Amino acid sequence: MNNYGFLGIVQRGCFRPLATERDTADSLRLTSVTVQATQPPESGEVSLAAYESSAIMVRGIDNGEWIYSAIVMDQAGPILTAVVREVFDSDDRVSKYRLKPLLG
Repeated sequence: MNNYGFLGIVQRGCFRPLATERDTADSLRLTSVTVQATQPPESGEVSLAAYESSAIMVRGIDNGEWIYSAIVMDQAGPILTAVVREVFDSDDRVSKYRLKPLLG
């Protein structure tokens, strides 16, 4: 399994990816738990409260409605969040933007 990059906005406590390295769900939750772990993903859920209404870059392994082994790589300030919304969050787009693989 690969560790992918996701760029999106946090809304109502969920991560909404707008640009991804691969196809994924429209709304995701983040967990520090690994995909192979025996405990449920909820046990390591990453609180997104501090990121509400911000654009964030996340790395991890998506599986269903979760990104496992999730790490928040960066949080955008208000100006860059507005740019991300303007560029990537269009009602008329058919699918998510595809990110080129990220370094690291």
